[in-house]
Amino acid sequence: MATTKLWTVEQLEREGPPDGRWELIDGELVEMSPAGRAASKLAALITYLLLSVVRPRGLGEVYSADAGFVLFPDRRIVRVPDVAFVRAERLVALDEEGFLHLAPDLAVEVRSPTDRSPDVLAKIDMYLVADVRLVWLVEPRPQTVTAYAPGQEPRLLGAGDLLAGGEVVPGFAVPVEDLFR
Repeated sequence: MATTKLWTVEQLEREGPPDGRWELIDGELVEMSPAGRAASKLAALITYLLLSVVRPRGLGEVYSADAGFVLFPDRRIVRVPDVAFVRAERLVALDEEGFLHLAPDLAVEVRSPTDRSPDVLAKIDMYLVADVRLVWLVEPRPQTVTAYAPGQEPRLLGAGDLLAGGEVVPGFAVPVEDLFR
């Protein structure tokens, strides 16, 4: 469901949305469905695993599914990844209040049963246009992760593959099957 009133990022930061979870897409508030059990559990696990690498090394900050990212300075867009990571050096000049006015370095989307493929792929495309360096689409069924990076073909990872942060999250690596145990 979308609202009929057009919103600005500033209005959304100041007033907050109606009850529920929302993203702002070109000025329209679009309600987000709650995550399913498997998707929520996977997002929590990925958050934990990222934090276990990021915090001890001082790499940056990890955000859960309630952090809003203003992806473009000139568009009315606030997206909410299921999990996100931002490198420390990019956080220095940011205000602690309000949304993060930047694209994350890593955005993770965990597919829920109610997520429509065209919407998920459009969100991933938007992340890549906004210069997100790495996007992971985690699919509880069929227990795969697809890794997207600008200018590269998507990489489908399954059992026997390693999900790695590469240059985006150095030191992060987990066997894909460990996510789905």
